[in-house]
This record gives sequence, structure tokens and C-alpha cells, in this order.
Amino acid sequence: MRMYSLTINNKNYDIIIKEISDDEVRAEVNGVEHIVSIRDIRHIVQKETQPVITKAPSAVQPVITPPPSASPAKGICSPIPGHILEIYVKVGDKVNCGQKLIVLEAMKLENIIKSDRDGQVKKILVREGDSVNHDQPLIIVE
Repeated sequence: MRMYSLTINNKNYDIIIKEISDDEVRAEVNGVEHIVSIRDIRHIVQKETQPVITKAPSAVQPVITPPPSASPAKGICSPIPGHILEIYVKVGDKVNCGQKLIVLEAMKLENIIKSDRDGQVKKILVREGDSVNHDQPLIIVE
């Protein structure tokens, strides 16, 4: 559960994010619960490289699986800009498709970046604490 305090047009809002699913968010705003559809938001920002968002294991950690890269040498890229919080693998590790690789913080949410293929970690291109851009290569898995 995440809590936020926002001011919009000089009006204060206390927001509690209670649950995130594939296509909606259950949030409480100033004590009133709302179900917010996120289908339209994804439609507006969707690109060819848009990540596949799967059901989150908790309300604070959406699971993001990057789309398959056109070339294995390109590696696994960041689906959104953010900061690297934690790296779960090291060079030489064998990984399976769907295995957790990195936790990326973006917009105050922790996003789990998973491998989109089976293989071996050949190179890690970022360090914990680094800022990354959209579509920036993070890890090369071959």
C-alpha cells in the first residue's frame, strides 16, 4: 500500500493506492474509494517497445516484463526511465525466462524487470543507484 499527498489547483488530496491489477487501480482519495481504469493510459503511451504489464504480486510492485529484443546482443532494456534499486544477478549466472533480474524505481513505484529469455548473463551494463532511460540496455543475456 502506498500513500501520497498531492495538491492540485490549491486543493489537497490524500491518496492511498490499495491494489493494482492488469487494467485498474483501487485507490482511496480523501477517504473515498475509487476504481481507476488504466486501459486508456496504456493506449496513449503504447509504443512497439511498450512493456507487458502482468498482475502485480503486491500493490506496490508492478511486474514489468520487457518486450523481446530484436537482437540478443541488444540485451534486456529498461521499459521506462528510472533508477536501479537492486540487481539480482551477476555475470556468468544462468537465467530463465521470467526470472527477476532488476528492481527499477520509476515514479515512486518499484518495478521488477524480468528476463525475456533463457540464457547466461554476459554483461551487466548498470550499477545499483544508476539512472536509466527508456529503452536503455541493462543486461545482456545470450
